[in-house]
Amino acid sequence: MADFFPISVWYGEDKARAPMLAPSTEESYKIARKDVENIKKLGFNTIRYWVDWTTVEPKPGVWNLDFIDRLMDLAEENGLKVIIQLYLDSAPNWIASLYPDSRFQAQSGAVIDSQASPGFCCDHPDVRKKAELFMQKVAERVKNHPAFYGWDVWSEPHVASWVWLDWLPRSIGWVCYCRHSLERFRRWLEKRYGDISSLNRAWYRAYGDWNEVIPPKYVIISTWRDLVDWQLFTIEKLAEDLKWRAQTVKKVDPSHVISSHSAISSVFVPPLNWYGTSDDWEMAKQVDVWGTSLYSKHTGKGMPLDSAWRGVALDATRSSSQGKDYWIGELQGGDGVEGIRFGEPVTPQDIQMWAWSAIARGTKGLNFYAWYPMSCGYEGSGFGLINLDGSITERARAAGKVGEIVDQNMDLFLNTKTPQAEVGIVYDIYSYIMLACSRERASEIVNIVSSALTGTYRALLEENIPVDFIHINDFVRGNVKNYKLIFMPFSIMMTSEIAEGVKEFVRQGGKLVAEVRPGWSDERGQCSEVMPGLGLHEVFGCREKWMRRREKPKLIVKSVGEVMPSLSGKMEVSGLVYEEALEPSKDSAKIMAHFEDGSPAMIINSYGKGKAVLIGSLVSEAYELDRSEENGKFLKAFRKWAGVEPLVEIYGGKAEGRILEGAGYKLLFGFNHGSGKANIVFRLRVPKRKYRVLDLFRQSEENWSYEDGLKIERELEPQGVCVLKIEQV
Repeated sequence: MADFFPISVWYGEDKARAPMLAPSTEESYKIARKDVENIKKLGFNTIRYWVDWTTVEPKPGVWNLDFIDRLMDLAEENGLKVIIQLYLDSAPNWIASLYPDSRFQAQSGAVIDSQASPGFCCDHPDVRKKAELFMQKVAERVKNHPAFYGWDVWSEPHVASWVWLDWLPRSIGWVCYCRHSLERFRRWLEKRYGDISSLNRAWYRAYGDWNEVIPPKYVIISTWRDLVDWQLFTIEKLAEDLKWRAQTVKKVDPSHVISSHSAISSVFVPPLNWYGTSDDWEMAKQVDVWGTSLYSKHTGKGMPLDSAWRGVALDATRSSSQGKDYWIGELQGGDGVEGIRFGEPVTPQDIQMWAWSAIARGTKGLNFYAWYPMSCGYEGSGFGLINLDGSITERARAAGKVGEIVDQNMDLFLNTKTPQAEVGIVYDIYSYIMLACSRERASEIVNIVSSALTGTYRALLEENIPVDFIHINDFVRGNVKNYKLIFMPFSIMMTSEIAEGVKEFVRQGGKLVAEVRPGWSDERGQCSEVMPGLGLHEVFGCREKWMRRREKPKLIVKSVGEVMPSLSGKMEVSGLVYEEALEPSKDSAKIMAHFEDGSPAMIINSYGKGKAVLIGSLVSEAYELDRSEENGKFLKAFRKWAGVEPLVEIYGGKAEGRILEGAGYKLLFGFNHGSGKANIVFRLRVPKRKYRVLDLFRQSEENWSYEDGLKIERELEPQGVCVLKIEQV
């Protein structure tokens, strides 16, 4: 794992994609040979093969593994390594004949038959044994092959994958309610509560026995506790199932790297979304390498993703990996297609921008999806690097060029890491859970929470400030000591232990900026008696006077020299969704802003050695949606208040600079996000010494000067990228 940087392309013989059977004919083999040769010539060093259960075991105990041998041999002949992508969701239909009770079941009672997907419920003990046998048969076949490099044991984990039920009644949206999943949930509850009386008190029920317990199927008015538990169970279940897959393969093949990747970073999606979604921080613990898919020009609302949204996806995935390597499990290779909906065309410039943005944020593997466009199905004609007739595109050449440069400088990229960030943005999974319990649709949850996270991130990105995403539970684990400044947008639910960790962070000298009702509810769904909740009113030095909904409230910020010394007079910033009137409860608390009716809208307070600010509206979300200059100026002021400086200062153009640090060298990544050619000056905060600056694209030395830092000037084309190695001589 530490000695190789895979740059792969997803590939299946004869243009096949899972879950499809690949015809094994002489003609398909000739096509595969030519394809693999082209993949190597373009600059890729790895191929990622689909291996699905239906193809491998078409009848019980009848094993079809020869196609894997052919593809592995072709890779070896061409000097390529192989990553195998296992698919359990593409499961053979004889499973249903043997085990009729293994089909997924929705909360309505509707049984979901597998139509090539979503497969069958692995909570069924016999299905689980059959799935284990499939995975281990494949592992036995490939583990000693010279070309074999590693595994991805679960592509984009969900409880039920690759089935769209949106057009059916809404009551079919949650899974799984089969008897085996019910039993698993009951055992989880028994471990959590100990006895049925404790569960009854928590859930407001009168069960006489554990066998009477059923998971929630809808939102009710009297309690949230049952639906909170169902979501927490789903999160733990997905992590346990990923661990099971990894351990199953490791029993046969303990030597090769095991990975998995999410469909999208969990900071963007609630646990109930898309038939059960994971918590990346929990999933990353189960495998050697965690990752994400990155489709910046998919289809639908919000596409294409700009530099800030991509940055959130990448930095959140890196942060969730908690020091382990992370990969881009799927990197979009061609135009997005969903049925009859189409995304924006993908250009070669997009390919290089997306790839180098990921590498600049520390990824150690890129897997382009896919070689051919999808030949049929819901994504038919979409996402390919080349054309369906086999002709090579400029996109494919751009992707191969990335692979070529990485191969030539592999040690440089492998032996670097991202610098320690001084700013963190909190990912509060409990807030997603609470919003789902509040009858908010998944799209609204994303709008509120993800937009708030991204608005904060965008302001910092514009200042070129590196950011980590902090899981809300890290306040309990004590993993927040290295941060000077933490933003906590819309953390409306947390545990009392987390609240104590937040207090300790500020008490020890940290600076905290929060928005709207932090600690409103605990993990039981129990409302706090004072807002901010769970004792956080002590940290913020205030309490809520009243709360109301307002689409676009105005906050009039008065001069507060400590936070914004350059501010003279007043400024107006925009909020969204809420007006929360705050009243100081301590002498140390000062009012920073008022709403238009004169009610206090923002409080700053000294607590222990640190300081905390509470904002009574979603200024961060407003900045993401409206891009107000005043909101941006306001949010950016907090990093200066905390004494955080960029590692790279930038002058000229709409540009970004990222640093990776190695032993005795740095890699500087420069990005021109503008639509025109730009002359950009990068200034690094390094001591005055003699340096050598090497352009890894051109393989030539670059001029530099020293003026309060190392200055490098580059002209970059629109959406252009440069990668420079800087070392002291």
